[in-house]
Amino acid sequence: MKKSIFLLLFSVCFFSGVFAQSKQESIKELIHILKNDSMMNKTMDAMIPAMVNQMQLKDSTAKARSMEIATMAMESAKETLPKMMDQMTASYDKYFTEQEIKDFITFYKTPAGQKYISVMPEMMKDIMGNMMKNFIPDMKKSMEAKMEELKKKEKK
Repeated sequence: MKKSIFLLLFSVCFFSGVFAQSKQESIKELIHILKNDSMMNKTMDAMIPAMVNQMQLKDSTAKARSMEIATMAMESAKETLPKMMDQMTASYDKYFTEQEIKDFITFYKTPAGQKYISVMPEMMKDIMGNMMKNFIPDMKKSMEAKMEELKKKEKK
């Protein structure tokens, strides 16, 4: 009897570990298919010139120094990518079932899924550019007006 209970408990522990590992492996496959790791690297690389340009530096020496510092900052951030990928894996595990992960893998391996992956960075760039151009100025004006109203109320 004791042997049967032990074997049952051992089997449950062993197979639950196998299934959990299977889900983790599926998540890692999905992250690989989505190219999240390389996209994060490319995003960080693209941020460097944007960061320096936002500083609006006129002096070429200061601009070069800022570019160097921004590059070092991004390299430091890239060192955390493995931990970020672990966190991403944990989030996928939290929010999606193993079957959903497998369904995503199936979709992203199709031509439509591959196209989605390949155009997503450019599409997001377009979306963000349009937002910055078309909505941020209005939001800024709205916030300025609200801040003025707040200042008037505080003076009373």
